[in-house]
Amino acid sequence: MKTASEILLTKAEGQDFDRKAAGINLRDLANILVAFANADGGTVAIGIKNKQFEGINHLDAHRINDFKQVGYDLIHPALKVETEFQKVTINGKENRILLLTVKSSDRHIFYNSKDEAYLRIGDESKKLTYEQIESLNYSKDIRSYEQETVETALLEDLDQDLLKQYKKLNHFDGENIWKLLFSRGFANRKMMSDDLYVYKLNVAGVLMFAEQPNAFIPGARARFIRYSGTQAGVGENLDVIKETMIEGPLPKIIEKADNIVKSQLREFTSLNIETGKFETVPEYPKGTWLEGIVNAVTHRAYNLNGDDIRIIMYDDRIIIHSPGNLPSIVTVDNIRTTHYSRNPNIARALVQFGWVREFGEGVDRMYKNMEEYFLDDPEYVVTNAYTELTLRNNIVMRNSRRREEISKITNYDFAKLTYSERAALIYVYEHKELRPIEFIDSNSKLHPSTARKALRNLTKLNLLERHSDSLTSPNTYYTLKK
Repeated sequence: MKTASEILLTKAEGQDFDRKAAGINLRDLANILVAFANADGGTVAIGIKNKQFEGINHLDAHRINDFKQVGYDLIHPALKVETEFQKVTINGKENRILLLTVKSSDRHIFYNSKDEAYLRIGDESKKLTYEQIESLNYSKDIRSYEQETVETALLEDLDQDLLKQYKKLNHFDGENIWKLLFSRGFANRKMMSDDLYVYKLNVAGVLMFAEQPNAFIPGARARFIRYSGTQAGVGENLDVIKETMIEGPLPKIIEKADNIVKSQLREFTSLNIETGKFETVPEYPKGTWLEGIVNAVTHRAYNLNGDDIRIIMYDDRIIIHSPGNLPSIVTVDNIRTTHYSRNPNIARALVQFGWVREFGEGVDRMYKNMEEYFLDDPEYVVTNAYTELTLRNNIVMRNSRRREEISKITNYDFAKLTYSERAALIYVYEHKELRPIEFIDSNSKLHPSTARKALRNLTKLNLLERHSDSLTSPNTYYTLKK
């Protein structure tokens, strides 16, 4: 098990962590803290240069104090910065690393002394435009719903097994569970007198841990519908194979949805581009549809309680419907690289439970998984009321392949072919015909020159047939040799 100091060196810089040298400029530090506070919160470790400890003991007390006061001196509104010193050993001598931690805010947008706003996106702190600031301001109004008190919810309403698991994940062995829930953003407290506090669960706490969140927050559930065919149909033509309501705390909703979808998936025989052999593969890459469900549960707008999450499955596609549009500055165009949590406390807890692996990586991973399976990119439809993700499995193409085409491919020794040649054959096998530009664009591993060389070689081997009215025709395409 890694020590705390080892984690500081090995932890990936990203959505909630950064490491900086002791000589960092105070204004640059302010920008990072602003970015963290405007996003999901985070920690800056000062005294690490080129992933090696340099410590801060060589700095005078005034400089260290400047670091600790940066939230008040260079940021507005004033940002509370929690400070901690981590002891480390450098060349046999004791030294320290300064940890500066800020929490996310659902009330304010923070600015530096130049009135510039930043947002943490992956491992970068990006300066926001006026339009992006306006969008962020709107999203924070919605984000604050996560922190609203649920007056009627009691500790007795919580799933005790799930709570016990969460205590273990946080190494919490205290008697007062309110202290853990409050510190992680799942409870609010009100001071009644100098030494008396009253705690209440908030929306995030109810969603994460209540046995029946839907009793307190209408629509806090998911619904699975499986249709036969590629259309829903109406009336007597409505052909629903399975319909299930999925309720419970969010980690269990994800787990139940995972099991239900797996039970409905089919398997197909497909060619492995690396080996050239037929293998049994699932209808969709698991990392894709599960990521879509996790994102829907994590980032939905729970204040829109007239709707619920829906997982709709057809023969040729899965649609994952989530109430609420994309949060803050996230758009369909930048969704692979831009992250913003509408419900940051829920998101952090689901990271701990293992459903969310890393902030900001999930959508990009979905695209890559679909590409590896030679499936179409995920499709997003976004309105003011909902976000829908569609994943297509290309079953129509699979069912239309001719037996003689399969025989043509499998009778050749794939081991003798290059990667580009195997990719070309499988592309034709999947799409019936290959147009060079579309083929090259379909696979990020392909270089245009090697792809075109592969097409020429396959034509010479009588595995592909070239169709063109001239040597340089832009309408050239290839099919399997008859």
